[in-house]
Amino acid sequence: MIKGDTMKEIKAYIRPSMAEKVISALELADVPGMTVIDVSTIGKWADPQSSKLSIEYCEKYSTTIKIELVCEENDVNKFVEIILKNAHTGRKGDGKIFIPEISEAVSIRTKKHGAEAI
Repeated sequence: MIKGDTMKEIKAYIRPSMAEKVISALELADVPGMTVIDVSTIGKWADPQSSKLSIEYCEKYSTTIKIELVCEENDVNKFVEIILKNAHTGRKGDGKIFIPEISEAVSIRTKKHGAEAI
């Protein structure tokens, strides 16, 4: 049973030093929930000032924070603007934001579908 609610996923890759500021701002804006993950970025995304050389990757990498959240389509701009405002330093390595469409969401606990699940 799939509902017609349009939802989007926001995947933001930001500097670790900006994570607390971004997360606090998203919480104040009533984000429905988010996942925060430590990740490593390689190549052009890596911050040249904080990158390290890795034997495992055979390349320079930098530690980054990935924030994932799912929201209703009409909240996307609000959350993206909050991330931009609070994660921007103007230096290479500030990060990226990707916004794929979510075709469905289901809450395991409540069994609700669509926007009600988030």
